[in-house]
Amino acid sequence: MATPPRIPVVKLVIWCLVIGLVLAMFNASPEDVYAWAGETGRAIIDWLWAFGQKIGPYMLMGAMLVLPIWGISYLWRLLKSR
Repeated sequence: MATPPRIPVVKLVIWCLVIGLVLAMFNASPEDVYAWAGETGRAIIDWLWAFGQKIGPYMLMGAMLVLPIWGISYLWRLLKSR
């Protein structure tokens, strides 16, 4: 037996309709929205890639010091607990 739709689903449908009507008032088409979302996503990925290239060498340099110290302290605690 089918259950009646829940209230959150109805609210989501109403909000989607309202937002769609507001965007239509500004002459925005679905294609325009998809293109904007794609361009924004690509810009975010490009920015993250450039940020990673700038900060990556510093992370590796820090890891060369931090990871051995962490490993030694981890082994020390492991051997001490036995």
